Amino acid sequence: MLKNLPIVTGEIIINELTLEDLDYLYSFLNLKEIKEFLPDRYETREELRKVLEWLITNYRRDKSEIIRISLGVRLKEENKLIGWVTYGPLPYDEKLKEIAFAINPAYWNKGYATTAGRAFLKWLSENITEDDIFAEVNPKNYGSRRVLEKLGMEKIKQDIRTKGDVTEDVWIYKLQRGKNRTIKG
Repeated sequence: MLKNLPIVTGEIIINELTLEDLDYLYSFLNLKEIKEFLPDRYETREELRKVLEWLITNYRRDKSEIIRISLGVRLKEENKLIGWVTYGPLPYDEKLKEIAFAINPAYWNKGYATTAGRAFLKWLSENITEDDIFAEVNPKNYGSRRVLEKLGMEKIKQDIRTKGDVTEDVWIYKLQRGKNRTIKG
């Protein structure tokens, strides 16, 4: 069972997604600015519904059994969903865990992604794991790169991925935590 939710910080609340979020998520995930940088594509609402139902079942699992945690980022005043944060295995190495996030472009450049990322990382440390955290980002996604750097993550490598006919450049970021952590400055 996930504990200590919701996460309340600044102007946002981070909490479990529900099936009532389906229509918003579907329209949000199909925005051009979002689709350009997210690897997952949902062609139909039904496809996304199945994924959302699976994500919701993870909320009831013991932390050692959780595969992926995806939580909604909402504006506190209106309780309006504006994006999500997620934690789960990296596609190329499932032993390593990544974070990812997406905020509706209407709410970009307001600090919500950074605020949500910091709060989510703190919550993960206190409730799930102190292991190192990774992130993958398209180098053209300057906003997300900036957020990852504000979260204390460092670029550790550049990768070229091929999926079908598409080849893309991917940067890998890492946040070193736990017992192996080195303190800077």
